[in-house]
Amino acid sequence: MEELPTLQELQSFITYSKMGNFTLAAQAANITQSAFSAQMKKLERLVGVKLIARSTRGSRLTPEGEKFLPEAEHIIETLERAIHSIRLANKLERPMLNVGILRSIGDVRMNSHVAHFQQVNPNFAISVYDMEEEEMLLDLRENRIDIGTCYLPNNKDMSAYESIALREDSVVYYAPKRDIEKHPITCEEILEYPLVMYPPKYFMSHRLGSYFSEEGRQSLHQLVRLSNPYAMIDYCKRNEAGALISRHLLDTLEITEGVYSLAKPLNLQVCFVYRNNNSKWETMKTFMDYIAQQLNQG
Repeated sequence: MEELPTLQELQSFITYSKMGNFTLAAQAANITQSAFSAQMKKLERLVGVKLIARSTRGSRLTPEGEKFLPEAEHIIETLERAIHSIRLANKLERPMLNVGILRSIGDVRMNSHVAHFQQVNPNFAISVYDMEEEEMLLDLRENRIDIGTCYLPNNKDMSAYESIALREDSVVYYAPKRDIEKHPITCEEILEYPLVMYPPKYFMSHRLGSYFSEEGRQSLHQLVRLSNPYAMIDYCKRNEAGALISRHLLDTLEITEGVYSLAKPLNLQVCFVYRNNNSKWETMKTFMDYIAQQLNQG
């Protein structure tokens, strides 16, 4: 039988694909650069093609390397899934999940679901992280989190991920210090008052910017930018300002005063997002099925 690449060589190749640099990849693999380079040369010899193009200006994956990468990742993920399943079946480890929540959705309801889930499933260990979209997709790609909860659709390439729809969020205008007799409220009326928004790089900043652009408002004035919806809500309670917030979050926080529906509705689909072939699939499915069931029950 022909000699096959070792798992270490495949893992090192995957590490290189993420770093794009031999020095950084060797550091991440905790071996010398010469040893790392030798692993890659051996892998190329066994595969029979050049996987990494090297030059005085640096290195990069060849077209063959790009094609080989998902196959190498699949081999490693399949082995991880098999080991994880057998260890769970023999109670050698606790089911563990890392869950990311899009910052603008708010994590208070998810936290309560997680707490109840762990009461029902005390053998599970779950960590919940408050994240922005770019960070979430990167951490899903790098296996630092197993499941993300975010708004879809977006303008990102989601071909490497699966998604499960959870619920629809409607966005409302929150301005507790403002007395509005008639609503739904228009964009023009919203922008007559100081507006609290997210930082420019945030998903919701882009989505809300598009919303106002669709209504003919190309520029927004009197902006205050805060990092999360809880800070925005608190700011609006203390200052004469308004913000566009998820009605679901306001309902969860039992906030009913100063909440106004929008003349042009803005609805966003909340989804679970996860990587294909995650080694923790059985654990993930148990958790996602439970959360979906709780949401369907109200």
